Amino acid sequence: MSLRGRWAGLPDDVRAEAVHRARERVPVPHIDQREAWAGVPATPVDDTPWPQPLLSDYARYWRDGNRTAYEDPAARLRHRTAAAVLSAAVTGDVDAAADGLYLLCEQSTWCWAAHESFATELGRVVPDPDRPYLDLGAAETAGLLAWADLVLAPALDRRVPGLRERIRREVRRRVLDPFRGDRRWHWLGLDGHLHNWNPWIHGHVLAATLFLAPDPAVVDLVVDGLDRYLAAQPADGGCDEGYAYWWNGPARLAEALQLLDWATDGRLRPWDLPPLAQLARYPQRVDLGGGWAVNVGDCPARPDPAQPWDVLHRWGRACGADDVAAYAASHERLPGPGLGRTLVALHDPEWRNVPHRRADLPQRSWLPDVQLLVCREPGGMAVAVKGGHNDENHNHNDVGSYLVAVDGVPAVIDLGQPTYTAISFTARRYEQWVTRSEWHNLPVIGGLGQSPGRAFRATAVEADGDAMRLDLSGAYPAEAGCRWWRREVRLDRDRGAVVVSDRWELDDPATQVRLHHVLAGEPAEHRPGSLVMRFHTPVRLSWDPAAGAGVLERHPVDDPLLSRVWGGTVHRLVIPATGTFELTVTHGGHDGA
Repeated sequence: MSLRGRWAGLPDDVRAEAVHRARERVPVPHIDQREAWAGVPATPVDDTPWPQPLLSDYARYWRDGNRTAYEDPAARLRHRTAAAVLSAAVTGDVDAAADGLYLLCEQSTWCWAAHESFATELGRVVPDPDRPYLDLGAAETAGLLAWADLVLAPALDRRVPGLRERIRREVRRRVLDPFRGDRRWHWLGLDGHLHNWNPWIHGHVLAATLFLAPDPAVVDLVVDGLDRYLAAQPADGGCDEGYAYWWNGPARLAEALQLLDWATDGRLRPWDLPPLAQLARYPQRVDLGGGWAVNVGDCPARPDPAQPWDVLHRWGRACGADDVAAYAASHERLPGPGLGRTLVALHDPEWRNVPHRRADLPQRSWLPDVQLLVCREPGGMAVAVKGGHNDENHNHNDVGSYLVAVDGVPAVIDLGQPTYTAISFTARRYEQWVTRSEWHNLPVIGGLGQSPGRAFRATAVEADGDAMRLDLSGAYPAEAGCRWWRREVRLDRDRGAVVVSDRWELDDPATQVRLHHVLAGEPAEHRPGSLVMRFHTPVRLSWDPAAGAGVLERHPVDDPLLSRVWGGTVHRLVIPATGTFELTVTHGGHDGA
């Protein structure tokens, strides 16, 4: 049965009570329940001036492509308001929280400039308050206001009467009415294209209607949207958007399902719906250890460790997946982003009392639907290789690329997510160097890299033990003249090595082929057939010396998101080859022989 079918199958009175009694059923106490807040540490009060998002920063998206000049202070305003709400719940003093909530209500728009299509259509940089655009920014703000109202309602009524009515008016006008009245939002996925915006926005809309303006029609639409997203998830539990976006995709779905289950007083019981149990396993399948992860597309190789691990812990408990719960419990209890997430984590006794313990990572994970293989030696080499196609969500042109990690740290790397700008999600996306196949561990054939689009994909993909084999030729344009390109990537556990073998045939054998390898760290030794790079530990790349030393290019990294992970430079080893090529990667400067 689908989620929609399960919701519709509940008795009418159960669904009605779920909508109108959700506030009392969600296990988060309000401010007057002082005993529940007695053991929660107080959040320090921030007495600096409140962040003030400016029109000049908003306009930069259209003027010079800069998104973060506005998005960063807007996020700081939300985060500071959330912190003030938590402080108010602990101390009982709501003045600072009320200030933040009111500032949010006073903003002309909650939408981020990069998403403000309505203003763009009119050639303006000033959004129209009478035509609000429902994006992630608007949904995030509505969700914050909803959870704040749930917790602070009695004190707000006493201290600032009228603020709660203002909150409801703004949330209805900017979020709930546009959601209910317009079915053209791209993130609904009505055209079949589903991505992480769907559960991210639906989850906030759900909290907003349950806590601020109960409306059965809105809840029905939320269930319909979440059902559509769940049905689109691959059976193997993979996520083509990568580890970082998993927390704002499948994890957002799990949070919304949990909220629905609480609202129905446990009657919905969605956790046996496929493929929820498999989706919950994705983070541990791509975890390299030590804070590093297999990164595909717009995913950082070193994600923020402050994730809502309690969400995954409850998910594992609900699905009866002990390995998932144990993996979640192995992480530090760092405060995750989002007011609702923090409130729920603080009042989940099973999460707060579970002992911190080490959890083993799987030695091999094969996700056939997204065509991702990850193989690990405990405390040694690890390799990940992907197939797929070049129209995945947050896509890079990376069909057949791979990464190699040593002691959990990538050495042959995928660069990951750059800072987003005005071109990041346009036809100019592949002007960014990090999205191009030339900056992945892939061949360039006759000067041509891979092409974007769903038609450009891997074929003949198979995984066999610690090896993955695939044909890359279909990812290249016809002009490359590539008849076939067979790549095998395998972890040789006996030698403690990763071996990448390439064979190919071209229409014109004289066509120049160059194999690109993107590397972290600094070179320690470079000669024909061998290169030693030192990042966190020395790593040797070995190949037939007859192919020469190749060219080692140094590339500055001035993007703050990338330099935070890789430092100020990365290197690219470019080796010309004809017909066949084999690369071996080993640990510590050894040749793996």
